[in-house]
Amino acid sequence: MNRLIKLISIGLLQLCLLVTAKAQDAGDFSATALDMSRTYLGGSARIQGLGGAQTSLGGDISSASSNPAGLGFFNRSEFSFSPTLNVISSSSDYLGTNVNDSKLNLNFANLGVVLNKTKGDLVESKWRGGSFGLSLNRIADFQNRVTYEGDSYNPVDSNGDIVLDANSPKDFIEYAVLSAGIDGSGNLTYNGNSFVELAYETYLIDVFPVSPTESIVDRDIYATDENGSLLTDNNGDPIYVPAFPEENFPTRQRETINSKGGIYQTSISYGGNYNDRVYFGAGIGILSVDRDVERIYTEEPTQATLRRLTLIDNYNISGIGINATFGVIARPVAPILLGLSYTTPSYYGMEQTQETILQADYTSSTDYRDAYHDWTITYTPFNYNISTPSRVSGGITYFIGKNGFITGDVERVNYSQAKLSNGDDGYTFSDSNQGIDQYEAVYNYRAGAEYRFDMFRVRAGFNYLGDPTDDGVDNSESKVSVGAGIRTKDFFVDLGLINSLGRNSTIMPYPGAAVAEVENTNTTATISVGFFF
Repeated sequence: MNRLIKLISIGLLQLCLLVTAKAQDAGDFSATALDMSRTYLGGSARIQGLGGAQTSLGGDISSASSNPAGLGFFNRSEFSFSPTLNVISSSSDYLGTNVNDSKLNLNFANLGVVLNKTKGDLVESKWRGGSFGLSLNRIADFQNRVTYEGDSYNPVDSNGDIVLDANSPKDFIEYAVLSAGIDGSGNLTYNGNSFVELAYETYLIDVFPVSPTESIVDRDIYATDENGSLLTDNNGDPIYVPAFPEENFPTRQRETINSKGGIYQTSISYGGNYNDRVYFGAGIGILSVDRDVERIYTEEPTQATLRRLTLIDNYNISGIGINATFGVIARPVAPILLGLSYTTPSYYGMEQTQETILQADYTSSTDYRDAYHDWTITYTPFNYNISTPSRVSGGITYFIGKNGFITGDVERVNYSQAKLSNGDDGYTFSDSNQGIDQYEAVYNYRAGAEYRFDMFRVRAGFNYLGDPTDDGVDNSESKVSVGAGIRTKDFFVDLGLINSLGRNSTIMPYPGAAVAEVENTNTTATISVGFFF
C-alpha cells in the first residue's frame, strides 16, 4: 500500500532513521544547512597537492572560484580538465560489532578555460590587462557509505524475567509500541509518528484488550521453536508469547547508508594585472546541488513469527544557488605574495523529496494477515530556501627563487550565519534556525609547498577544517596531500593525492536505540591535464 502526505505535516525527526552525525537525516534541516555550508575550495590537481592553499597564488584555473585575482597572473590562454577517483571508507562500532565498508566514485573536480588578453612586455603601460575564466568546480562531496550491525536484546533480572526500558527500546517494534496511542474509542493512533503508522499497517503492532474497559498497544509477533512453529502448552495447543529480544534470542540489527551527490559551482570570473604588483578580480558563482541518500535498515529476530523487517528510506535534495567572490593579490616585494578573498553568502532555492517503505516478512500467513506486507509513505515535494555563510580568506606565498615556493591560507567561516526560510505552507524553520544559532565560527587552515626542477614539480600540503559543533563529537577534519607534475610550453599534467584522516559521526537507527560510532576516511586521486593556446 502507498500513502501520500505532505512532507512537513508530521514531526520532521520521524521522517527517517535518526542520525546524530548531522549528515543523512532528511528531517534535520539545520544539519542540511551545515553540510551545505562546509564547502571546500577544491580545484585542480596542482592545488589539491598543495593542501588546497591558493588564496595568494595565481596562474591556475582554480582561481576562478577561490580568488579571481589569480586570473591576472595568466599570460596565455588555457584549457584544462581534472577527473577524480574517490575511495571512501568507513569503520563502525555498534553493540560491540565492528564493520568496515567502502565505495568508489569517479567525478570531475574541475573543468575550465581561461581566455587571456594581456599586453606584451614591449607595451609601456602599468595596466597589463587580464583574463576571463570559466570553470566548473566541485566544492562539496556527499559521497559516503556506512554499514553497522549488532545484536540487540533486553536484560533479565534475577528471576529470569525480561526488563524493558521505556527510554531504550531494544528493537524497532518496541519503539513503535511506546510511541503509539489509543483514542477514546479504543483505536490505535499514530501520534504524528510515521514509524507507528508503518508498524501498524504491516501488522507488527496492534491494540489488545486487557479488560472490558481497557486496551493496550503491544507487539504482534510471537516466539517460535527452532522449527518456526508456535510454542505449545502441555496439551499441545499453541500459545502466543510475545517475542522480545533477549540475550539468548537477540534481534540482529543492521543498516547501510549510501549517500551520493555533491555541489558544483560554475564560476564566471575576471582577474586583472596592474604593473605586475597588484592583481584584482571578481566573479559570479552559479551553484548546483544534488544529494541522494538511501538507508536500508533491517531487523531479524531469533525464533519469532517475524522473519525480517526492512525499513527503506530514500530522500533527495536538489537546488540552484548563487554567490559572488572578490579578491586581491599584492606583491610588496619580489619573493612574497599576499592574498585576500571574500565570498558572499550563497543563496539557494531547494526542493526535498522523500519516500519511506516498511516491509515485514513473516514465517507464515495467518487468518488476519499474509506472510508478507509492506507499507509506503510518499511525501509531497517540499520547497524552501537556504543561505550559507560568507567566507573570508587570507594567504601568503614565499618564492624560493625559481626552485619553488611555500604557501599558506587562513579562512574564517561563521556557521551560525546560515539561515533557512520560505518553507512551503508558511513553514518558518524557527526550531531549525535556533539549532543553527548554536553552530560556531571556525578557522580553517591550509598550507603547501612546491619544489621545481626543470619541467618537473613535486608538492605536499596539509588542510585542517575546524569543528563548528559543540555536540561531544569531533567533527573536525584533517587532510594530508602530495602531488607531482610536469609542465612544458604547450601542456601540463599534474597528479594530486589527498588522504582524509577521518571525520567521526554517530548514528542511531531510531530514537532511544544504541548508538553506532563511525569513522570515515577518504582517499582522493585527481589528474589534471591542460593545454595552452
